[in-house]
Amino acid sequence: MYERTVTIVAQHGIHTRPAALLVKEAKLFDCDVIVECQGKQASAKSLFKLQTLGLYKGVTVKVFAQGDNAETAVDRVAELLLTLS
Repeated sequence: MYERTVTIVAQHGIHTRPAALLVKEAKLFDCDVIVECQGKQASAKSLFKLQTLGLYKGVTVKVFAQGDNAETAVDRVAELLLTLS
């Protein structure tokens, strides 16, 4: 398993539009990509579940994955969490 921890810096957090872009990117990978925030976990491939995490500015998020291309998937999703607004 590979994981990274990032802090959301987007002024309005990760709302629907950026979350949809994140889901689209996560679905490119065969491995399971999980986002954990404030004790809750959700698949990075589910827009609905991501929206239940409360991905607000300043929140620390852990992204982890297991399987084929896990490291690449986690790095890409983590970078999106840092750059999407």
